[in-house]
Amino acid sequence: MATKTPILQGTNSRPLDPQLDALQYEIMQETAQALGRIGRRLEEALAALKRHDETPGSNQDRDELVQAAADRAFALFIQRDYLGLKTDHHLTSTYDIPREVMLRVGVMKKAEET
Repeated sequence: MATKTPILQGTNSRPLDPQLDALQYEIMQETAQALGRIGRRLEEALAALKRHDETPGSNQDRDELVQAAADRAFALFIQRDYLGLKTDHHLTSTYDIPREVMLRVGVMKKAEET
């Protein structure tokens, strides 16, 4: 029995029907674009945190910036996990995610009572 190539290399994703190659290509393209968007949002949040730290007297709440970066890192990790991409160990160095942000990944802020 021949083994089929997965939709995403390096994952355990199942191939689609060979008759649907165009659809498979579109799915792969949208998946890559979605990961790119999530990665850019993480980069933006990390840049905002870095700018805050480099700006004396900044008026932004640093804790909120750390949480925003952690939330975006969490979104990237979850999306990659959902796609079957299990190797996340390089992401902390690729995106230069500070330890304090990593400590907040997956931690949800308590909703404020109104």
